[in-house]
Amino acid sequence: MVDFDDIKYAVSDFIHEKPVLFRISALLVLFVLVALIIIFIQSSPEKQKSFARNEIILNGTPQIPDSTKIEKDYYPSRVTENTWSEEQIKEYFTPAEGKIIRELESANDHIVSDITGAAP
Repeated sequence: MVDFDDIKYAVSDFIHEKPVLFRISALLVLFVLVALIIIFIQSSPEKQKSFARNEIILNGTPQIPDSTKIEKDYYPSRVTENTWSEEQIKEYFTPAEGKIIRELESANDHIVSDITGAAP
């Protein structure tokens, strides 16, 4: 028959007499337990993931939902023209003024001088 008091005293003496060795052995035991848990989790069979595949059949034109967040001029697809009409030019194009042209020219001159400045 095993006397648990003797085991308790032996462990207590080991802890008090050799604390560094006890800490190292406790860390090793902990490491082995963690490794065994990881191996057990990794070796367990994976659950089969089943996804229902619903095929989407696009057989109609896209419908835009009625909402205040979507602009009414939004088109899911459209044919783009090669040139602007006069109305589009007046609506979207703003001709550059003198100051903006000079700033753009200065920025371009700076880029060109950086590129050609290193050339022999």
